[in-house]
Amino acid sequence: MCHSRQANARINRLHERALRIVYDDHYSSFEELLIKDGSVKIHISNIQTLAIELYKIFNGLANDNFQELFEFNDCNFNLRNRRDLKVPLVKSVWKGENSIRYFGALLWNTIPNEIKNVASLAIYKTKIRQWKPQYCACRLCKNYIHGIGFVDIAN
Repeated sequence: MCHSRQANARINRLHERALRIVYDDHYSSFEELLIKDGSVKIHISNIQTLAIELYKIFNGLANDNFQELFEFNDCNFNLRNRRDLKVPLVKSVWKGENSIRYFGALLWNTIPNEIKNVASLAIYKTKIRQWKPQYCACRLCKNYIHGIGFVDIAN
């Protein structure tokens, strides 16, 4: 999850080379190879893995140390989204926006309720592996503009 753009690009290039060797296809694009294989890029895979860990936290299946990272949203009203995590207030980018605590809360709150409310971990895993987020707020998905910094452009 917490690696640089260069590391992300290297992993994706290695994944692409492996798919080209396995399928003996040197003409298709990386996206076409991913569809043929039924896999996703490493960033999406990391997001799905974090979402699985968040489900474990929310349902008391994770270890206590990891569970202490997140706070549940205390809602006294009968709203549709009672199963949300509290997004912490951040004062810095390095230890705030780039932290698992912040990104995990944002991610959990974007997962559709029909996936979050399933009864078992096995069903959740199959549904979350089919889900691809429409919008990602991490630093890897933001565009960098020289002189300005990272700009969040909606996908």
